Amino acid sequence: MRRTIILALAAVATLSSCGGDDATFIERMFDLESRSSKGAPPSTIEELKEGIRRYGDEVEKTAAAMEKVGTYWRMLAVRYLDKGLYGDAYDAATKALRHYPDSSGIYYVAGMSAAFLSKTAAAQPGGGAASRAEWLAAAVGAYRRSIEIEPRNTKALYGLAVLYTFELEDHESAIGPLETLLGIETKNVDAMFVYARALYGSGRLQEASDVYDRIISTTRVDEKRKQAADNKKRVLDELYGG
Repeated sequence: MRRTIILALAAVATLSSCGGDDATFIERMFDLESRSSKGAPPSTIEELKEGIRRYGDEVEKTAAAMEKVGTYWRMLAVRYLDKGLYGDAYDAATKALRHYPDSSGIYYVAGMSAAFLSKTAAAQPGGGAASRAEWLAAAVGAYRRSIEIEPRNTKALYGLAVLYTFELEDHESAIGPLETLLGIETKNVDAMFVYARALYGSGRLQEASDVYDRIISTTRVDEKRKQAADNKKRVLDELYGG
């Protein structure tokens, strides 16, 4: 018994006389033993390798399940958007983005949903100016991110241009996306109308008139041809004082 006490005291004395590095090493050693006895997560390379060997299949199953969850959120966001349920579509899109943060399509859904939700601010006390501004900012950010990921996403380009022209009245910012879009879809008449409006809003009246001519020569829809002709006349009257 006396020998045991002496050995224990010697161990304590050794610990107290150790340098900082040695003491830290011993503390880590006892900590690992404590973690192991309590079933704590592995911390050494060997323990981690053993954990991968034992639980690798479970990890793969979990990853596959999470991938399916992400797919379901993405599909749900699109379905909600198709039905005009913009609040639900936006929420589903933001959840899907946690699984697919580089999806141009999901960002487009989020942008379009946010753009529509900005209109609900009118029902809030005081007109909801702050809420409207927040939703519009979210829509712009989502559309721009969608285009960053896929520069040829014509739906996002069109949505962003409409937002700039008709909601934010930032006509200059709309021109770039529209020119990119029309470089891809050269006969997109709806985009041409927005383009002409953006040019007009930017003070580029002659160019706007030229775009209306382009619409007239492109579309086969009589109503759109008449609308373009009427718009062109108003632009030229303003330009030349007619």
